[in-house]
Amino acid sequence: MHKTKSGLPNPSGERERVMSSSHSLHLSTPLRALRPGGKIGICAPSGFLPAPEKLPIAVQRLESHGYTVSVSESILDREGYCAGSAQTRLANVHQLVADPSVDLVMAARGGFGLSHLLPFIDWHACAQSGKLFCGFSDFTAFHMGLYAQTGRISLAGPMAVTDFAGEDESVFHSQYFWNLIHPTADSADFFPKWETDQSCSPTQLKGRLWGGNLSLFTHLMGTPWFPTIEGGILFLEEIGEAPYRIERMLMQLELAGVLHHQQAIILGAFTGCTPPPDAPSQYALHEVITHLRQRFKGPVVTGLPFGHIKDKVTLPFGAVSYLDLDGLNCRLSWDALLP
Repeated sequence: MHKTKSGLPNPSGERERVMSSSHSLHLSTPLRALRPGGKIGICAPSGFLPAPEKLPIAVQRLESHGYTVSVSESILDREGYCAGSAQTRLANVHQLVADPSVDLVMAARGGFGLSHLLPFIDWHACAQSGKLFCGFSDFTAFHMGLYAQTGRISLAGPMAVTDFAGEDESVFHSQYFWNLIHPTADSADFFPKWETDQSCSPTQLKGRLWGGNLSLFTHLMGTPWFPTIEGGILFLEEIGEAPYRIERMLMQLELAGVLHHQQAIILGAFTGCTPPPDAPSQYALHEVITHLRQRFKGPVVTGLPFGHIKDKVTLPFGAVSYLDLDGLNCRLSWDALLP
């Protein structure tokens, strides 16, 4: 088998495993709901686990909800800033995809490193498995790649160690997560509802919901793992970036024509995105948003509880969704995703 310069196996021998972004793949396998007693598989495709003692806590919390948990055997590996070599992380992902007993694959945490794997992930196998895939932050790259290559919906939501290993589990994120992956008669009560900072005219917009971490989203533009979505509803979040850098990334998306083709932009949590105290300009995030609204033709709403925060909603990346706006009130909903 041929290998690339990175040392990863080249599945085709001639070129990397990259499909057309038209995602013409016929998905004969429907998404599988995670029923009580189902299995959650945890892997670390990105950063290493800086506090490995939290992993058993996350496992116990997930099991307390009535599920079994399988953990990748090399999840505690470390190579540089990643959870092991690219080869090891790729193998761990594929192992969980191939395991018929695993219903949902969840990232342990974010960081950076999933981009190393994009050319080598077997997207066809991921999609045809019918499994749910869940995570956020660096896992944005997986959502983007899966949808661009196959059109398969995945879940922008909590990660095992990040969200299930704290001193106390967030009731908020727990309710939104479990009600999406295990629908009940009351699940409609857990569509995201929040208030924005600027009044909107009453309207309902319908489009594919997509987005994630702004840095990762922008980083993939121009690659085969960046979906082409017209009339979408774009959600974005970020952590630790100065406001001028956020504006620079938004400008890149605008100049490339990505924003022009969206119906609405939803801004989630921009955690720690303030100018450094010693910066010559104290250009602030609210100014970035003001300028974005001046340039973007559709609504730009703020306040979505999603991102690097404890209380976050879970969102179906790629699902046809509905954004209802009325004054300061916002609501996201979607048709049933799971049987």
